[in-house]
Amino acid sequence: MSEPPKILKISTFASKSVIHGFGTRFFSLPELRDSLPSLNIITLTQIHSSKVLLNSAGEGDGVISRDPGTILVIKTADCLPVLIKDDEERIVAALHAGWKGLCKGIIFKGIAKIKNLGFNKKNLRVALGPSIGPCCYSVGKEVFECFKENGLPFVKRGENLDLPSTAIEHLTSSGVNIKKISVLPLCTKCTPELFYSHRRGEKGRMISFIGLLKPETEVKIKL
Repeated sequence: MSEPPKILKISTFASKSVIHGFGTRFFSLPELRDSLPSLNIITLTQIHSSKVLLNSAGEGDGVISRDPGTILVIKTADCLPVLIKDDEERIVAALHAGWKGLCKGIIFKGIAKIKNLGFNKKNLRVALGPSIGPCCYSVGKEVFECFKENGLPFVKRGENLDLPSTAIEHLTSSGVNIKKISVLPLCTKCTPELFYSHRRGEKGRMISFIGLLKPETEVKIKL
């Protein structure tokens, strides 16, 4: 019997210049640090906000970098990890997109900040990682009211919120080409063999990461 994977990647998003991965419950932040010993790894104090930082740690739920040798990390359980890069691979971003962040516009603010740094939104590529699926994400009316109050679109499946589809709506409304959005359609609650899930009563979180590599970067794990 083969060992479960530590990291999942999206093949159409992968490249030699940008490293990315969606960690499973078998991969940790210390292991990432050990795997990339020469790189600067940025983590956030996540607060379910729409705050997006530029190349720095701190309180927020998104971070952007143009610096080769910097790895951006976000932690999720049932929330949606959103990884972004441009076609020329000169900028990367990582967003923590739960319902609170989405209804506050974190994707719109992240894309706008990238645009303000001089990048064309049409040249952005996005990878959406595992999150709780619409099959399992029952939410209260206050969740949908938050989107309505802020004038933002959302996608329902019955009375459940569809996080990935809502994120895609926000990305395309922000100017991202839908053909450049890739998705790992795995539900964290339905897949206990790979993921933690707060809806299952677990406290652990997975890490997702993205970064621009230097040519001489030493990678000690197969990513």
